[in-house]
Amino acid sequence: MTVTARSAQTVCPARYPWYMSPPSANSYRFAGRTLDPVLRELRIGDVLRDVEPKVFDLIEYLLKNRERVVGKDELQEALWPGVIVTEASLSRTVMKARKALGDPAHEPEVIRTVPRKGFRFVANVRAPAASVFLAAGLSDVHFVRSGDVHIAWRTLGDGPQDIFFAPGFVSHLDFRYRIQEVADFDTQLAEGRRVITFDKRSVGLSDRIGRPPNLEDTVADMKAVLDAAGSKTAVIFAVSESGPAACQLATRYPDRVSALILFGTFAKGSQSDDYRHMPGAKLYQAWLDELIRNWGGPASLEFFAPSIADDPTAQDGWARYLRAAASPGIIRGILESLAEIDVRDCLSAIRCPTLVLHREGDRMIRVGAGRDLADRIPGAEFVSLSGPDHWWFVGDQQAVLEPVKLFMRNLPA
Repeated sequence: MTVTARSAQTVCPARYPWYMSPPSANSYRFAGRTLDPVLRELRIGDVLRDVEPKVFDLIEYLLKNRERVVGKDELQEALWPGVIVTEASLSRTVMKARKALGDPAHEPEVIRTVPRKGFRFVANVRAPAASVFLAAGLSDVHFVRSGDVHIAWRTLGDGPQDIFFAPGFVSHLDFRYRIQEVADFDTQLAEGRRVITFDKRSVGLSDRIGRPPNLEDTVADMKAVLDAAGSKTAVIFAVSESGPAACQLATRYPDRVSALILFGTFAKGSQSDDYRHMPGAKLYQAWLDELIRNWGGPASLEFFAPSIADDPTAQDGWARYLRAAASPGIIRGILESLAEIDVRDCLSAIRCPTLVLHREGDRMIRVGAGRDLADRIPGAEFVSLSGPDHWWFVGDQQAVLEPVKLFMRNLPA
């Protein structure tokens, strides 16, 4: 077996803060500001600004026509259709817009006056995630029966190659793309491809079955979604708790799995004499008890994403996500079941190309678990990444995406 290790340097964190709502996925972001045309809100950083309706309309109109200079006559007609107003009224509205934006006329970052022509929105704008996904082809949420259970799934993008993304212990298909960093990551992953993802039974939009899903359930649900999506063969991209199920899927249905990408995951869910890469039973139980006690708040964010754990917006977003995704009782059962997982015996039977990625400072699952996983899969490539975050979308995304894209480009046709 040849295992290759590479390292990637950590760069600055994501440009925009991690959050879900508010603001919504329809927001435009520019120069440290956020304009949400659905909620009709303007923020500078995290601070909500008080904006008059006409002022908001002016900012929104210039933003949406930012590729050109907008003349004064056009602005007057757009803001006061069918009404004759003086140029002074427009000037006052522009002045109020600049004040609301914190954008001084003598050094404008956002609205620039073009002498004798009009006004131009000059800030670099990040388009709303919703618009990006509409352009990329985000499907509606669908449901497929897996046994007696309905499993929620959806797709993003279109192309000759399918990527089946298997999430960790919690997920929610509606909330997923309110996380800007997830939106950014999946949009890049879906370039020229189709990304398929789902909610496991008992979490997100899938049926709540009153008991935690086991490994057999997850494998069956993954196959059911692949069938429903009409995917003959797919690259399975599994993170965290889904890694063992992805490995089982690859050994049971080798004709359906063209390759495996495994991020921040493991082969065995608990520590033993011959497997020291996971926490001991007492330490794990203490962490789980603490997680459940804090459910509904930003539970264990310091372990999942330490680089943003002190960000109040991230804390609020994670708390909202947990409340929407699952109940504390179900999560306790899921994470207690995780300790019983052991797929080491099946790993030598995997025959598809496999990429294993793990961050060196991962506080949830030690990097040794990733190295061990790669050692047990014939021909697997191991990529060591810098950083402390367990979540693939937090921190330096490009360090994750670059080896993933290279790996997929080199797959057999």
